Amino acid sequence: MTASTWEAIILSSVRHCGTPCYVYAYEPIEAAFRQIDCLQCSVPVRQWLSFKTQPVAPVIRCWRRLGHGVEVVSEFEVLAARKEGYPASRILVNGVGKHRWLERASTRGIRVHFDSLTEIRALRKVAVSEGWQVGIRCHVAEECDPDEPQYGGQFGLMPDEVRIGTQLLRDAGLEVDSVHFHLRTMVTSPSAYRRALIELSDICKEADLRPHYVDCGGGLPVAEARTSKGPCAEGAFDLVAFGKVLSEVPSLFPECEEIWLENGRFLTARAAVLVIRVLDIKDRPDSRYLICDGGRTNHALVSDWECHRLFTIPRRGGPPQHTTVCGPNCMAYDRLARCDLPSDIEVGDIVVWADAGAYHVPWETRFSHGLAPVVWCDESGRLWVGRRRESFSEWWRPWGSMAGLGESNEESP
Repeated sequence: MTASTWEAIILSSVRHCGTPCYVYAYEPIEAAFRQIDCLQCSVPVRQWLSFKTQPVAPVIRCWRRLGHGVEVVSEFEVLAARKEGYPASRILVNGVGKHRWLERASTRGIRVHFDSLTEIRALRKVAVSEGWQVGIRCHVAEECDPDEPQYGGQFGLMPDEVRIGTQLLRDAGLEVDSVHFHLRTMVTSPSAYRRALIELSDICKEADLRPHYVDCGGGLPVAEARTSKGPCAEGAFDLVAFGKVLSEVPSLFPECEEIWLENGRFLTARAAVLVIRVLDIKDRPDSRYLICDGGRTNHALVSDWECHRLFTIPRRGGPPQHTTVCGPNCMAYDRLARCDLPSDIEVGDIVVWADAGAYHVPWETRFSHGLAPVVWCDESGRLWVGRRRESFSEWWRPWGSMAGLGESNEESP
């Protein structure tokens, strides 16, 4: 979407809903989907939308109408996918600790990737009775904690566990026809996927697995993303080279029929903006401080480690001045950005924080304030209020009907 289109949508949204608010649009998701859909691979590539990244109902509904599937990692996400009419064949269950809840939320014929031996032992009988299609999440050496890469991460089964888990499933009459790995968010190079696929192939050979579906998880970066340490190399991620890596899959997995991807950030990050308004300005020796009605604490947790594009409405052109954009809460952490901004920004100006489509709504807080409204721009350009601003009564309601332990009360802890 062009800057002028975004600006028109934002101004209309603010007139009807005020600030702070999130403004979402489907067109950037469709554009990102086309980028991956154009990958030149020797086998079909299927894209599952990571539900957790953007649990916004209009997005999920559009995705369903286009015939795509969703990847879910929690009980609520499974229930939401079912409520929105997704057939079992288009629900892929990943995540950890599924033995705690999946039997309760199961629907016949869903596809489940087991994450541990504990899950397999607890759920294999359910898998048989419910007709699940099953796969295994494998831990590969490329997986790591992006903040502390010396740690390998908590996902999937280790190679020796894959062999044991495969046999446990076969003993129950289940055949593993898909394998999965997850590297991390914002993967820097296609070569990381190549190394993971080679290791995954070795793991499958050792466990006598011949998967029909190879799931490479998510992790594709967003070119515009920056960390607090400066520009990211991820912006140069080569999708053509990534397609060539995926084209090597048939040589590693001869019976593979499809490659699966589960990107959330890449598909949805550019599909929303956070819109806030300047309430007050304080000029101090160290920085100019813009006090706004929205910020990190309530609306943009990822601003703690990412620097996003930022602009104002109206556009200002004064000399740049070192500026801190603050939220409305009484804590120094509530800082959305610290950067050079035009010195002629005024009280009442709108500040737009871009690329706010991934993880922002699910991480939104009620710290001192209610949840912000969400405006949705559909495929035809029509605007809808997807979620209204939370009122005080809605904010305080969960505490209004407390009950003693053991008493029936759906709203009590």
